Amino acid sequence: MSVILGKVISLILTERFGPVVSSVGAFLFKRQSSPILYVRKGTDLPLSKVKEALCILIKHRLVTFKANKNENLANYSLDSEKVLYMLRYPKYLNLIKTQYGDEAEMIVEEILQRGYWSAPELILKVHERMSKNSDRPPTLVHIKDKLIFLITAKYLQRIPYSTDEKPVPDLHVDEKEMHVIPNIEIKNLVAHQADSSVALSYKNIYWAVNFDRFHQDMRDRIMVTAFTRKFDECSGEIIKLFLRQMYIRTEPWADVSNPIPAIEIKDILKRQQSNNSHTLPFFDQYINIIEQDNSKLLRKAGEASGGSYQIYLKEAFTQFVWELVEQVVLEKYDSKAARIFRLVKLKPYIEPDQIQQLAMIPAKDAKKLSYQLYEENFLHIQELRKTSANNGPTKNFTLFHIQLENVVRMLLEMCYKTLFNHISRRNHEKELNKRIIDKKQRVETILLGMRAQGATEEQINDIEEMITPPEKEILSNIDKIMKKLSTIELEIDDTIFLLKTFLLYY
Repeated sequence: MSVILGKVISLILTERFGPVVSSVGAFLFKRQSSPILYVRKGTDLPLSKVKEALCILIKHRLVTFKANKNENLANYSLDSEKVLYMLRYPKYLNLIKTQYGDEAEMIVEEILQRGYWSAPELILKVHERMSKNSDRPPTLVHIKDKLIFLITAKYLQRIPYSTDEKPVPDLHVDEKEMHVIPNIEIKNLVAHQADSSVALSYKNIYWAVNFDRFHQDMRDRIMVTAFTRKFDECSGEIIKLFLRQMYIRTEPWADVSNPIPAIEIKDILKRQQSNNSHTLPFFDQYINIIEQDNSKLLRKAGEASGGSYQIYLKEAFTQFVWELVEQVVLEKYDSKAARIFRLVKLKPYIEPDQIQQLAMIPAKDAKKLSYQLYEENFLHIQELRKTSANNGPTKNFTLFHIQLENVVRMLLEMCYKTLFNHISRRNHEKELNKRIIDKKQRVETILLGMRAQGATEEQINDIEEMITPPEKEILSNIDKIMKKLSTIELEIDDTIFLLKTFLLYY
């Protein structure tokens, strides 16, 4: 396990749940799997605090457990990937809001905040929130329909449950039950709103966010965005339609899709021709351009396939990662280093002398940059020994080459280190300006109460003047720094997602 990843996870848990939960999470990260008594001893916390922290982590599905050998005690394990997913929560919400509206966003937000929730309680909570924030809130029926859609589209899934009475329960759920829609009656919800003593149906069936489904959308968005930027919106729309048709006949995370007839894509474009006036007339030309692109995402499925195409996801993400690594080398060093890296990529095994000749770089610079890239693990060395006849001297050949998987793992470590630095800097800024930030929050709380009581404009202005102009300027600068750091964190996570998607296919 990476040391720097452990530090990042500790910071995220501290920020979300506090130091006690962070201490338990950090211990489980180091030990990978441990019973509760070992956790108490390793963290030096009271047993009650350890239990409380484990309950919180299990509720948010950050910790899993299973029975050890004697089946009476549980071993707890931290899911470090899901801790990192917490940085993506704003992306999940933005994706849902963009595609399916405010109600769907609020449903997902409530579940992310609580870890899991039952369907009737969720509908009532979302309705309550939207009634406070809107003059014309959506009906219970509308919110129920949105929830059913999210379950049907597999954005939400049923969480595992236990059917036995073992000391350490074995949680599981059948694949068929994962997305079975509960028959929620609106009458029951209305009756519960009027009288809280009325029992809700399906209250013991809990739902959680299916991160895998969100990651499929994020992966598809990368491909659509790549072709939109490289060519135009029409090519991006064609890729989006191919991906949509892929899900009908292929597993979502397959390396290569089953053949997709181009005529299906044409038919869809005909039905929505008003929105794609340029796509349909030049469809064949667009397909030609996409097929010839060096990402190799789309290829014809054999000569006698009748115009069917396959999507090569593994090939496409391999190419995306090559371009990312080249860009990192260019920004970290210079154009000469990037030229050497591309040369080694084109010729898988190459001697130092050949690099100097083919890269058209002075011998001294070429040698310096080659070994600098080697020290930073962008390049690797393979040594070959050739023994001459009659037991003469041994001649060594040094060949440079690239091990893409190792380079990607090294870049992931760089991303974790950068993420750690940015989260630490953000926490430092908060601590440094704690007094003035607390003052601003107190003033905002007072103003909120006064507005609710119907205070005059003059009274509100008097309270607002409690924050002086110099303090306002400091707060403005803090706000800019925080926004910049948050944006950088999201961009780092984009890079992490791309690298991990490559490793998944690799």
